[in-house]
Amino acid sequence: MMCPNNNPGKFLDLVRLLKNTVYKLPAIGAILLLLAASSAQAARISVQTDRSSVAVDETFQLIFSVDGEPDGQPDFSVLEKDFEVRGSSKSRNISYVNGQVSNTTRYLVTLLPRRAGELRVPPVSFGKDLSPELRIPVQAAQTGGTASAGGQDVFIEVSVDKPKPWVQQQVILSVRILSRVQWREASLSEPHFQGGEVLMQKLGEDRNYQTRRDGTTWQVIERRYALFPQKSGKLRMDALQLNLRVPSGRKKQRSPFGSFNDPFFDDFFSSRSFRTKVIRSKELELEVRPVPPQFSGSHWLVARNVQLKESWSQEPTNLKTGEPVTRTLTIVADGVTLGQLPELDLPAVQGLRIYPDEPSNQEQVTDAGLVSTSARKFAIIPTHPGSYALPAVEISWWNSQTGQEEKARMPVARISVTGAAVQTPASSGSDSRPVVQSSAPDAVETTEKPVSRKVISGTGGLSGVNLWLAMVSLILLILWLITLMILWRMRKRETSLRKEDHKGTSGRSDVDMKAAWSALHRSVEGQDAAGVNHVLLRLAAGIWPQNPPRSLDAMANRVGRPLADELRRLSRHLYADDSVTWDGRAIEIAMKQLNVSTADRARSSPEAALKPLYPSSG
Repeated sequence: MMCPNNNPGKFLDLVRLLKNTVYKLPAIGAILLLLAASSAQAARISVQTDRSSVAVDETFQLIFSVDGEPDGQPDFSVLEKDFEVRGSSKSRNISYVNGQVSNTTRYLVTLLPRRAGELRVPPVSFGKDLSPELRIPVQAAQTGGTASAGGQDVFIEVSVDKPKPWVQQQVILSVRILSRVQWREASLSEPHFQGGEVLMQKLGEDRNYQTRRDGTTWQVIERRYALFPQKSGKLRMDALQLNLRVPSGRKKQRSPFGSFNDPFFDDFFSSRSFRTKVIRSKELELEVRPVPPQFSGSHWLVARNVQLKESWSQEPTNLKTGEPVTRTLTIVADGVTLGQLPELDLPAVQGLRIYPDEPSNQEQVTDAGLVSTSARKFAIIPTHPGSYALPAVEISWWNSQTGQEEKARMPVARISVTGAAVQTPASSGSDSRPVVQSSAPDAVETTEKPVSRKVISGTGGLSGVNLWLAMVSLILLILWLITLMILWRMRKRETSLRKEDHKGTSGRSDVDMKAAWSALHRSVEGQDAAGVNHVLLRLAAGIWPQNPPRSLDAMANRVGRPLADELRRLSRHLYADDSVTWDGRAIEIAMKQLNVSTADRARSSPEAALKPLYPSSG
């Protein structure tokens, strides 16, 4: 290639362009190969909803997942019969891992049901490809209620799925915040119960959707909890408190061009003042029933469903003496915490050595609540030939749906063993050992039979069976020592982490606390209610570092009188009626007394004191 004498710069640019194109050819070819491979795969389409509970006039999302390249674009018009399509979005992910191409496309379709009942989502066509059919139960519309009918712009709804549960039964608490105005800086108190201990766990993330009440569209934030009351009797949940800032007055335009008729630009080019507002929900009451007298089990377990499963490391009907086999028992309970599950165990059987392992536990959060799984492995070593029967494993449980006792059961397990008996040390010193003979299907018959021992003179060696047994014992000893070392290191690490956590959470910074006490005194002297509120929450974070209260009312629930009364008066003065009087000096003195008593209790109470998981029902 000749370089023009009059323009060498263009020639160099052309060379660079050709060079970069050649370097990029392999990458371009790889991308083309990926796209070609992904398009050659048959598309697999699945569909699901973003939540299981849907009501009329509440929006929800259908999620279409397409693995591979579909034949065409989706046609969502078939959904218009029973749903109003509010919008859709699309996302795509292509990955190449270990020579495998993965091409997944997700379509999110926002729908609004047109009626109540079990609505059918028909197959949606993606060209020649079709999605599966789906049935969605839609509940009837809820009434507006006193809060919305009273003209409020923000209100709270609380409800439970079971107002009369049995003790330790799972109860789903739903908290919904409905609003039709923009608000800022909101904080919601946690549920607090009177009358007994309640185990509580939040279920997933908060949900956001729209609903329509009495012709008005509301924005909804829904939060759900799984409750497990630990004591029978009346149980009352205090009203939840929502602190937020809502608009006050009308917007003032800051733009010289007037309104843009767009909510975003109108809000950006206008000024609006906000005021603090406190909203409270209604109280809830549960009537917790005790353990039914007709329940015959030794361990109280109430659930929606309980299953027992088993698996073997190899076929148990073809074993040899001294050959270990592993049996795994698994219990799966729906609507139960891990602490409620019974411990799985196997009884001793003559002629079998059974070594249980530590249980492997898992607690899964689902849309319907908690699902707990406990799996335990049992190493079984037969020492004599014959037929063995492991007794049936049975767990009694109470079905919370039907109100009746049921049993989860694993039938009798059969084990067949062949080969010579493994010699075990005789406790009485006699020169005899049991020999297994299988005569009955569910029993092991043993007879005493003299055994002649062969002595190897001059070598002191071991027979083949004894040598094998010695090797197995040595291996088990080594594994046992390794297990002890691992447990020791885990306990040491756990102790170290607990000390660091205790140091980081329960330890108080003298400098911060001193500054906070000084700030509280200045705010009290200056009658600064807002300043006292701010400093009290700072002090509360030092007094209760693990779970500090987020409001004055929450703080009042943790202390006794008269400090609780003064804190509530200050809260009403700030957020409800500024004519309510409050005594800052009394608050300061009581807070200092609380600080001293709390520190004394922290030093005197044992660190490992825990509440019982299953207190006796009253």
